Amino acid sequence: MTPQTPQGGHVFDLALHETVQFTLSTGTHTIQLLEVREPRCSVRGLIRFPSILVNINGEQAEIPAGLYHMPQIVNGVKIGCSVTRGVALAVGKHLDVYALDKDARIRCWAPSDPLFGPEPLVYPAKQTWFATMTQMANERTYVDGGELPPQDPNGYIYHHYGMDIGGHDKAVPIIAARGGLVVVHGENCIDAQHLIRYDRVVVKDDAGWYFLYSHLDMIAPNIVLGERVNPGDWIGILGKEGASGGWSHLHFGITSPQPSGCDGQVEGYPFLVESYLHEHPGVLLACARPHRVAAVGEPLTLDGSRSICDGSAITSYQWTLHTGQTVKGPKATITYDREGLYSECLTVTDARGQTDIDFCPVYIMPKDASPDKTPPSMHLTYFPTNNLRPGQPIAFKVRTFFRGPFADNKSGLEHWNFGDGTTATSRSDTKTRVPAATDTDFDERWHVYDKPGCYIVTVTRTGKNDRTATAQVKVNVS
Repeated sequence: MTPQTPQGGHVFDLALHETVQFTLSTGTHTIQLLEVREPRCSVRGLIRFPSILVNINGEQAEIPAGLYHMPQIVNGVKIGCSVTRGVALAVGKHLDVYALDKDARIRCWAPSDPLFGPEPLVYPAKQTWFATMTQMANERTYVDGGELPPQDPNGYIYHHYGMDIGGHDKAVPIIAARGGLVVVHGENCIDAQHLIRYDRVVVKDDAGWYFLYSHLDMIAPNIVLGERVNPGDWIGILGKEGASGGWSHLHFGITSPQPSGCDGQVEGYPFLVESYLHEHPGVLLACARPHRVAAVGEPLTLDGSRSICDGSAITSYQWTLHTGQTVKGPKATITYDREGLYSECLTVTDARGQTDIDFCPVYIMPKDASPDKTPPSMHLTYFPTNNLRPGQPIAFKVRTFFRGPFADNKSGLEHWNFGDGTTATSRSDTKTRVPAATDTDFDERWHVYDKPGCYIVTVTRTGKNDRTATAQVKVNVS
């Protein structure tokens, strides 16, 4: 890494038509912001796929803003866009999390530079990549019914910031992605910049960056306010505490000084990818995300081109749609004839013969937000996710969300298909356990696979309005 490249790359906030000039190990470069693109969807009127158009040393390029994109190399510069003004303002109705006072934020590196620094982060969740649903930067929240219209007409539009890594409630160990000083431990704090809450830990590194671990079911006993942790130290256990929305996940947030002079959120998805590849060299990572939203009859294009292959090249993409139809290639266009939450399956293969699978959740929703046509949402998890063997018991959990004015649709059972011919049923809102379950509880099923293989587990549930939610996970048994 060149001495002049700061941790996380060079960061610039640009107003429309503004130009910045900077020096990398490859020389001096000039970037001008030509256009900010913030298309809105037909169903909810929300920004879905923000991007910017820039001129880099005389070459124009469109740079997507977040949403599972990695930085791209254009005319001698590795560049990514963290956030655009419209998304920052939408979140800003709740809190000025990005500290962005211009039209877009970009990050730049020399093509050979690492993204975070000389040492990558440690991947903070001890589970396999994309083990279940995620919500990354600039993605509209959706897992817990966040796509449903707010009951409060003045409610803000929650485009997600930070990184939500879904996982099995009360099971997944969370570890320190970066060493530093513990400045928040539950409801105790030695740094007034951060909100305290019983379910979170914040670590401040030596460069002044803050790393937040939130919704923890428990904080590890080795975490002590005012003492240091090392990368990889145990932080706690993944949970659904605090303002989690009732789905179990780690909210992993990074905050650092921004060009505006204030601390703001860092779009950390590329750093997570870098950390996982460092720990799992040569891995193939299918990416069918982010989730999609459309109306009945509206063509929707699925895109698997965000998939990543370390050390080789992807040679084939195949979509297996809920209809049973298969489409070859990174993109597939489909039109839906009924509202529901669908799960579309992407399989990628590389030149070494490795394959990987990911799923794209697709919400087909009524434009008028009618409860009679609005599907529920669903979260499906399992644990453990790594090094599974035939005969090993695996715990699965599911929760179906019927929220707010749509709660009257609550009905029916979850129907399980474990991918090996075994089926089961559950009901995640039944108060039958001791202590009594609540609406925020998952229902659990256990399963054992007799043979090695990659199994796709599918769970469906149909509400009183006859609209169905589907969730899927892949389970690799060696």
